[in-house]
Amino acid sequence: MKLVNAFITRYKSDKVFLAEWLLAIVTGAFVFVTSSTWDLQSLTQWSVNFWHVLFDGGNIRNFYEYTAQNVWNVHHAHMGSELMSVLPWSIWNLPLYILQATTGAKIGGSSIMLAYSKLFLVLVTVVVLIYTKKIAFLVTGDKSKSVWAMFLTASSAYLYLSVCYSGQNDILMICASVIGVYGLLRGRYGVFLAWSVLAISIKPFFLLPFLAVLILTEKRILRILADALIGVSGLLVQKLLFRGAPGYYESMHSGPAEKMLMEMFPANINTAFGGISFFAIALVLIFIYSYSRDFNRDAYRTDTVNARRYAVYIITLTYVSYVSLSPFSFYRAAVMLPFLYIVMVQNTEMGFYNTLFDIAMQFAFIMKMILRGSTMFNVTFINNSLVARVLGYKVNAKKAGYAANLDKFFWHKTELMESFQPLFAGVTIVSAVMILALNCPARQTKLRHYGYRHYRVLLWARTLLIVPFVLLILYLFTKANGRYYV
Repeated sequence: MKLVNAFITRYKSDKVFLAEWLLAIVTGAFVFVTSSTWDLQSLTQWSVNFWHVLFDGGNIRNFYEYTAQNVWNVHHAHMGSELMSVLPWSIWNLPLYILQATTGAKIGGSSIMLAYSKLFLVLVTVVVLIYTKKIAFLVTGDKSKSVWAMFLTASSAYLYLSVCYSGQNDILMICASVIGVYGLLRGRYGVFLAWSVLAISIKPFFLLPFLAVLILTEKRILRILADALIGVSGLLVQKLLFRGAPGYYESMHSGPAEKMLMEMFPANINTAFGGISFFAIALVLIFIYSYSRDFNRDAYRTDTVNARRYAVYIITLTYVSYVSLSPFSFYRAAVMLPFLYIVMVQNTEMGFYNTLFDIAMQFAFIMKMILRGSTMFNVTFINNSLVARVLGYKVNAKKAGYAANLDKFFWHKTELMESFQPLFAGVTIVSAVMILALNCPARQTKLRHYGYRHYRVLLWARTLLIVPFVLLILYLFTKANGRYYV
């Protein structure tokens, strides 16, 4: 009976226990060892190409030309993004360059080298989690809530997909932006600007929330424009550095970055003036809302609680609007982290509903991404993973048939699954809207029943949410045709 009572007491506790951290770590490690995507292979090789160009020729302006030659035969010939997007990674991958330069080893075909490269992203994630806790404490003043924000971020399917599964470099931008926001909330505006410059120079997706925070913090239009120019200065320096460099123009226009920018504002409504984008409308409303809040730079020292809450909420609102209203790759949903969960932990009286909507949003998001034909959960991505190395074989996706990916598998089982795309999209959007509505700092909404209840089992299910999908694609990998041994 004592054991039962002890379990019930711990179950109802507001603490995150070691076993739950271990569950999140094991889940992440499981996802980590089961995939090695094309993007990870290309990004790793590009980060190593920096050293090839620097040591072999000494002229960094030849970087894009050398990368376009695709000497090491990775999936993507053109990089399509600025050098800073892989430069921090290059430092970590210096040992891979030494190995490649001395032995001629192809990184893209080595599960061990790719796992070493992806490990850097995990370490960067640890830094993000540390600053998540710091920011959450500044916003809430509560150590328990700060740890929960950290845990919810660490155990999120968005993080698992972006870092552990895809091996994407978005986490580098997220890390710089989180450190910058921490500086802002402590009243260090110069620190915020400096780290924002770095974040935007890595990937420009932080530019829009950066502008929203500028407008929230600064009301003088000329000063906003000047600070915005400072924010993009790192991006401009890179473009000036490579202007006219061989292969740079072709890479920028052949890679995915330009296409993503072109598709960022889809025409959702036709009017007499032409198409109108929902995302553009959302941005205008967010900027107006930010400007109408009565804050300035001093507010982070005087009216600290309100100013900090609004800053985090505005960033979350901007990123959630982007994920909800603009086309994006499945791994980019991680940009909502950690701000989404810092917002959620503030309203403890809605903890139950926040958890429900969070689980619904993550599950529906994954299903929508699978059914739309996204590249996630593809047997090809298992080929160069640590799991494939243990099993000793790879699979030719062209011969795998319905086992090639989860989309084909669901279609093979029942064609009705494809018709559920609008359902999953609707659940994702409604869940996102409810989370934003329930946790708005202007008025934290309270639903009448059960909001304060803490169902820990839901958090366990949330942590394991991605596992059935990974297990299923691993099962298909063992059953797929086109197997060849290496």
